[in-house]
Amino acid sequence: MIYQRQFSSRQSKKIARAKDALGRLRTNPADAVAVMALYEACGRELQDVGVRYFGKNQLGKKAVLNLLVAVVSRAWSYDPQSMSASEWVSRVADAEARKLREPLDANRQHSPRLPRAV
Repeated sequence: MIYQRQFSSRQSKKIARAKDALGRLRTNPADAVAVMALYEACGRELQDVGVRYFGKNQLGKKAVLNLLVAVVSRAWSYDPQSMSASEWVSRVADAEARKLREPLDANRQHSPRLPRAV
């Protein structure tokens, strides 16, 4: 029971940090501290999307940075009433990853070594 309370408390703090960071980025997209706070709170979600679409390799690692930029650039559209911050980050990152993945899939017939998107 104690472990569950600690996990819930940790999860609640993470959600609050992400929500706060997105709120700050809505008003000031150049807030570097808010970008770092968002990455610390939602980095796992971004990494999961990067691995799912690009594999656990250098391309996947680079994709995470592109996904973070996309999330930050769309922070103005975050509505805390509609969904949790981590869910919103995952959805935005997923949409961006699909866009980034399209050219790779188009070239896949020429380079079969590229990982497939799931």
